[in-house]
Amino acid sequence: MYEKYLTAASQSIITNDLYLAAFLHSVGCSLDHLEHNSRRRISFVFIGDRCRELRQAYLTGPVRLDMRSFRESLSLIRRLMDGENSACAQAMADKEQRSAARAKIKQNRKTLQTCSG
Repeated sequence: MYEKYLTAASQSIITNDLYLAAFLHSVGCSLDHLEHNSRRRISFVFIGDRCRELRQAYLTGPVRLDMRSFRESLSLIRRLMDGENSACAQAMADKEQRSAARAKIKQNRKTLQTCSG
């Protein structure tokens, strides 16, 4: 996805796979930040020396991990997603309200021009 924008030397990865994100977090990769695009899809940006190696292990075969840590990481990732979605939904609602207010003001100006002219 966004990996084409990262340099080969970069020690970060971007994923929108919830379970990969929880796995990476549970084994020690640092969640740097969340990104969301215009389709309201959330991506997780991880940094760390072993991120790429751990992602490859996750994708290619069985991995060992502490299930309690994985469960806690999965819960954290979901809470972050919910918070990001709520913030995104609120921002979109605010944008729609501003747009409706501008349309109403524009209509009122037309009405005033018609009445006064």
